[in-house]
Amino acid sequence: MTTIHTLTPSGAKILPLRRGDHEDAVSIAVQWLAERHRKGWRTAFEGLLDLLRPAQPDDGLQADDDLTQMLSVNASEWLLARGEMLVKGHIRSINEYLLSRDGPYLTPGQQRWIAQLHERPLCLYRVTDVRVGEGLTLVDALDVSAQPVVVQERSGSRSAQPGMLMGARVMHLEEHNVLSGAIYPFARLREESVLAQVRSALGAGFHPENNQGLAELALASRWLAQWFEPTPIPEMRDAASGDALLLVTDHYCVLDAAALAAQLAAQPDVTGAAGHGWHRESNTGGGMVRSLAAINPGKAADRIEVFYRTQKLADEGRAWFEALAGACIQHLTREVTDPRSAAALAGATRKVDPTPTLDPQELAALMEQVMHKHYATWADEPIPLLGNQTPRQAIATPAGLERVKGLLREYEAGEAASAHRDGRREVSFQFLWDALAILR
Repeated sequence: MTTIHTLTPSGAKILPLRRGDHEDAVSIAVQWLAERHRKGWRTAFEGLLDLLRPAQPDDGLQADDDLTQMLSVNASEWLLARGEMLVKGHIRSINEYLLSRDGPYLTPGQQRWIAQLHERPLCLYRVTDVRVGEGLTLVDALDVSAQPVVVQERSGSRSAQPGMLMGARVMHLEEHNVLSGAIYPFARLREESVLAQVRSALGAGFHPENNQGLAELALASRWLAQWFEPTPIPEMRDAASGDALLLVTDHYCVLDAAALAAQLAAQPDVTGAAGHGWHRESNTGGGMVRSLAAINPGKAADRIEVFYRTQKLADEGRAWFEALAGACIQHLTREVTDPRSAAALAGATRKVDPTPTLDPQELAALMEQVMHKHYATWADEPIPLLGNQTPRQAIATPAGLERVKGLLREYEAGEAASAHRDGRREVSFQFLWDALAILR
């Protein structure tokens, strides 16, 4: 059985909670608060929304029915777990008040569920396995050494996908883990922001419980913000070096085309020919080749353009090329474009893909070749989601093994969606499971 860390005071006794004992605990508590303490509950609810909601124009926060329902569930549970409200002139913890002699009538099982809402932290998890109609396997998104958590979850397992990042509160029921009910799923492009803010809150330097409270607020506010803020443009990085992607082109006037062609032809790492252009490449091992520079004909007969995909490659490449070409060329200008800029995105939007339509079998075969080449050294490459360990290193521990399996399941889910969209067969990732000698 997996142990879940709680916020229960040291020495407090945790009583077992049996299936069915907790039914309607949250709805009874919320209804009681709304009826007996209508003003205090409404003020606390609206205050939480003001705290969570992003800056909006004067017309206010606009939400569809689905979001309104999710927001009501998540905010109500958050208040039951962490909130405070004015009761008879005094600020009281809502959780403590519900469990006090002045609170609503709750069965012992319902009381235990309300108590667990306070004890169990709201944390960030990544889904590594989905058993539709049964449950999920989760791993802590911030602590790569934490053990996996298996939860029974029928409804959530129907929409979750391997690799999904979400905030959740894991509760204990009999000998099983379940989710409390409030779920905070994050889109892929929002992950970096929420991970950074929650990590910062946990390390804020206050009492651990205060840090946890700040982290939960950060998690909830980033979940809500993603519905209303513009989608962030991710920082693009070069797959080979990890450097930020930057489109750099040096423009030259060619003073002696024949001599330049001869110099390039003599280089062992350069391929190509005049009229078509040249490529300078580096063999990175394992059959992988990395492009260092693309030397292309310019718009005029006496012009050439040398393209690089990062600032470092551009600076190193210019020094190499100008030392090689010498008096054969004259540098004119350097053009630098951030691929995330509006101009670059607009240019990409205007482009038409000239690639001819392939037969589904040919496309699948091509995809298989590309994937085997792309993942040729995957098992021995450091991966941030594994704490910068390689998959082969990570599988040495149960926690790391589940994270590796989760990555592979995420790849497979993505490939299944792509294959369905393209109308072709799926390409199997079994070769990566086999490379690590692990079972599904």
